[in-house]
Amino acid sequence: MLRAFWTCNDYPNSKWFFDKSVWQKMLRTMSGCGFDSMILASAEPIDDAAASDYDQMRRWILEAALDYQIAPYVFLRAGECTRELLETYPELKGIFVDANNGADALQGVVDAVDAARPDALVYLRVGTQTPAAVVDDIKRRGNKRVGYSVKYTCDHLVDANPDPAFVEWVEAVGAENVLAEFAIANFEPWTSFSYDTIEGALANLQELGCEGFSLQPLSVAEWPHTSDSFFKYQWQRDLVWYSVWGGTSVERLVRQGQPKWLVRNQKLVAGFEAGSRILELLSLYFAGDKSMAWRPQFCSVQGGSGMRLLSIEDMLHLDDMPEFCALDWWQEITGDRVVHLAEYIKSGTPEDAYGPEELIEELSDLCQQAVAAGERGMRSASGEKELPSFARDAFCTGRLGEFYVERLRAALSHARGDSTEAVEHLTRALGLYREIAAVDSSHRAGASFGAIAKALEAECDDAARGVFGRGGEYLVHKTG
Repeated sequence: MLRAFWTCNDYPNSKWFFDKSVWQKMLRTMSGCGFDSMILASAEPIDDAAASDYDQMRRWILEAALDYQIAPYVFLRAGECTRELLETYPELKGIFVDANNGADALQGVVDAVDAARPDALVYLRVGTQTPAAVVDDIKRRGNKRVGYSVKYTCDHLVDANPDPAFVEWVEAVGAENVLAEFAIANFEPWTSFSYDTIEGALANLQELGCEGFSLQPLSVAEWPHTSDSFFKYQWQRDLVWYSVWGGTSVERLVRQGQPKWLVRNQKLVAGFEAGSRILELLSLYFAGDKSMAWRPQFCSVQGGSGMRLLSIEDMLHLDDMPEFCALDWWQEITGDRVVHLAEYIKSGTPEDAYGPEELIEELSDLCQQAVAAGERGMRSASGEKELPSFARDAFCTGRLGEFYVERLRAALSHARGDSTEAVEHLTRALGLYREIAAVDSSHRAGASFGAIAKALEAECDDAARGVFGRGGEYLVHKTG
């Protein structure tokens, strides 16, 4: 099974890009975790005074990857420089190209590959496109294979089962030609502990016969500087996450005795996993449009006017919000019917369905586990420098679950005409989110929790005056 990881360079702002020790440590770690391929994004040539230094560094990265038995690929948003890249960098195993460029442009890319490097592999990154829109129009010379990079559960990690769109691609082009792509927008900036979900998804890929998978970073714009500001401890924290993706279970890591923080604190892992399950549930239940526009960790959605709050009034009217057009995602993934607040208020939840009360009950149980593990880890005296950062993330996800429990109850109270009780729940939710912002800011900079808290304060103040507004009235970030 091909196991690839994505990395990117937000040039020219990422000074670490030119630090060879960072790349050496990353490549050594990822190879040790079981990865055999790397996809370097943002690979188009640049045109400025530093272009020569950039090109030299990129060549060094590609050569270094081979030294660690990692096959290098590049991702191209457009294909104008395909032939130049392949001829300039013979180290490249192949390319990934955005399939949204149109059939003529894509065929031009494929032809350029066949002319310059017939041995190079080609993967079309299909995004939201259907097989009918891509497959029949793109051909390689000599009937060489075209691979397809397809997101497993869209932009969120939500379950071990794949999205129906992924299954459609498998059935259309054959599993051996599909490379599953895993995006994790619902966890950033926190670490994910979804180890059971990962193992289940990998088992499904194996059973389907898929070629393998590629994994986006936990923090897409900052990799390899993921997680928090304590960079020198990052690799030990991320080691478990990437090891599980590489095929080594948590139990096996414990038996091997590495990393030490895990061995000494293995009883906390179940609580950490419970925190990650909270984010999976929230992503899947509200769903948005399955894209990163819906961010449960920020209780917000990206729309035309900018990033705005998902207010409790919105929760009662998801069916009239175009940003939440995938409300059946729960049923598509799990097979169980889902009931949202509006339907629940009107007619309750049937016995064979999953509704707000079931969500509240499950979140409450997971919160208790995550908060307990987080508190224990934050006060641990075992000496591991990695553990407190892990524990803070687990604690925050636990508090986030409590936050949503209060907001769900606020929405239900408001729908039933009890504004006083709704405000009480909103006030408790606001306090929980302020705590999340305070804990997270103690070891990480740049997250949006402070701006979210201000939007929540405005919503709470309005509710206290008897006004329950839609999320568009509570902008977090305005565009334009």
